[in-house]
Amino acid sequence: MTIVHTEGIFTHKISWCSCPGSDPIDWHLSLLREQLFPASMSKPKTAFTFDVLNHFLVDALECKTSAMSFYQKLKRFTNNAFPDRVPVEYRELMRVSWLWRDLKHRKWFGFGHDTELDPGEGGLALFCPGCPQPGINLPPDWKARQYVIDGNFTAQHMKMNKPEMDVSLSDGKGYMVSEIPYQSHLQQSLDNRERSTCSNHRAINAANINKSNLRSTGIGATACAQHGCFVPHSVVDFQKGER
Repeated sequence: MTIVHTEGIFTHKISWCSCPGSDPIDWHLSLLREQLFPASMSKPKTAFTFDVLNHFLVDALECKTSAMSFYQKLKRFTNNAFPDRVPVEYRELMRVSWLWRDLKHRKWFGFGHDTELDPGEGGLALFCPGCPQPGINLPPDWKARQYVIDGNFTAQHMKMNKPEMDVSLSDGKGYMVSEIPYQSHLQQSLDNRERSTCSNHRAINAANINKSNLRSTGIGATACAQHGCFVPHSVVDFQKGER
């Protein structure tokens, strides 16, 4: 079995439990008890330590490290002279780290040990902890709350060659809105082309440019006006300029 750790990528011989009553279908549970995350649930041949998954999570968050760069670093730790001889488990790292982040989020918000309870819309996101919230630190009849809405019109996202492979594990559970209702709303909305009297109005001119190769042309969010914290289930992808 290939084991990916913070110090490198290694191959070890694994002796599975052969006690009476043991079942190969539970092999992945044996790995999890040893703090090894299997790359597959059925007859796993690759596993990642919890430490290396936590390291990748922090590196991606603070250092903006891509999965490929992180794996190349692990290959250098394993064999600095001949890194090409190290087993390639890049796709497995992408898939496992994706599952790891989703499981961590569910655990942090109290859904890790209850398979029957599913988080609702925005259930895996925190609202501004410093703001008054009705039912928590304000009377239920309190209505005043200030928001700001802004967007980033350069955060473009190109269309995928195989969009069916982009499967969401927590659609609408965090800060992004649910995909299907949002797309239904866009189909019902009118697309009005703005006209500018200014000779060089960049915002409107950019919105009217044909961008058929893009899945989204930017991103917009609602945030707390006082502290700038994003509101759960309020972040959307722009489809055309500010639309």
